[in-house]
Amino acid sequence: MCYKTFPEGYTFLEKIDLKNNKKQFWIVQGIGLLMMAIMIVIGYFIAGFNFFSDEKPIIMIIAVAVVIVGLIVYIVAHEATHGLVMYLSVKAKLNFGFNVLFAYAGSSGYFDKKHYILISLSPLVLWGIVFGVLNVFFHSGVWFWVIWFLQIQNVSGACGDLFCTYKMLRYPKDILVRDSGMDMMVFRRKTEEELANENDVNAEIKEEIKVD
Repeated sequence: MCYKTFPEGYTFLEKIDLKNNKKQFWIVQGIGLLMMAIMIVIGYFIAGFNFFSDEKPIIMIIAVAVVIVGLIVYIVAHEATHGLVMYLSVKAKLNFGFNVLFAYAGSSGYFDKKHYILISLSPLVLWGIVFGVLNVFFHSGVWFWVIWFLQIQNVSGACGDLFCTYKMLRYPKDILVRDSGMDMMVFRRKTEEELANENDVNAEIKEEIKVD
């Protein structure tokens, strides 16, 4: 279940910070570059690089312009997809922004494990299908590569989302995630022992108040 506000019975577990945690940052960047290289090789085996010599210069200029505009539109669409799934999961306040390194979407809500995995993977799956279908129709030449470059951005740019999904799968079942867009705070459900200790402490405090 997802919540608009932080519920009782949970405590802090871990922070995922793909910007300031250097280890996490470089893991994601390294995976992204590797995926980009793999996708370029796959594209070569599908359509080759013959378009460099086959197409007229004006067509190449138009294609480059389409790629640049397409990448900008895709980045907005990627974050909008995150935001839409967040809002459908729990109608909490959303926030969007751009950093020097990346764009982001965040929410004030708290998401359970299942919903946060769905939030993380939704742009990769949705736009992967869209670009895949387009490549069926544009399966050769320069226009194949225009769409394929967008697919490369989709896959390599989702490495942060895949990293978060990997982390989610390693967490306990009963967790909540608050994603500010810049970092993720993960909370776990308190154990019965922790809850019992809290109740004992609260009871002691109440007794002391009565005595005073």
